[in-house]
Amino acid sequence: MIQIRSLHVRAKHVLLHDVNLSLPAHQFICLVGASGSGKTLLLKRLLDRLPDGMSSKGEVISDEPLRRGLDIGYIPQQYTDAFLPFLTMRQMLRDTYRAHGRKINHPYIDDVLRTLELDPTWLDRYPGELSGGQLQRFAILFAVALKPRLILADELTTALDPVLTRRLLDWLTEYQHQYGATILFVTHELGPALHYGEQLVLMQDGRIVETGTPQMIEQSRHPFTMSLMQAHRTSLEERKSSCHQSYP
Repeated sequence: MIQIRSLHVRAKHVLLHDVNLSLPAHQFICLVGASGSGKTLLLKRLLDRLPDGMSSKGEVISDEPLRRGLDIGYIPQQYTDAFLPFLTMRQMLRDTYRAHGRKINHPYIDDVLRTLELDPTWLDRYPGELSGGQLQRFAILFAVALKPRLILADELTTALDPVLTRRLLDWLTEYQHQYGATILFVTHELGPALHYGEQLVLMQDGRIVETGTPQMIEQSRHPFTMSLMQAHRTSLEERKSSCHQSYP
């Protein structure tokens, strides 16, 4: 379990306000909020990688030491930053394993490639030879390559189509159960959070507004949560009327 206690992050003004949150082990947790609500900043603080000019106070306590790369897999929103332009995907994957004294787990990597619909021959391409969607899926592959116990996923489905999005989130759920991992999935969409999340954390303006199970969120009377639910229902109706795929 990870405990966040009285966390504040500030630059010229306060960006995260008195965040108190428990992240239970082995759960799929969804952090939901609009752009600018503080979701990505909270992930960066968990990684101890705040941008220059920012400071924090408060505590982030883990039951066990967590090492980035080995124990923590991070899928950044700006996924292009995860790659070196002068190395192929295969070279970077090899270096990821070597950095932690491991050999590539080929059967596991092949399984992830299939799930992400990545052609194995693309491993021999450079980042500049791949599309944005392909790069995003490779960022996911690299994040889970060493089977981390904690995955921090920042808007990882942004560049993916609905079918691949559902397939990926199904796979992450299976990964969570198979390896006893904790998933912290950041999204601005309430639909997938309600469908996949065991616990939802709603953020607005750098504050945690409400936490709870999907059922608790659906029944909440908090004005912010009710507005999110109304927007979600409206979106579902629009998708149904347009014959688009929607989340249950």
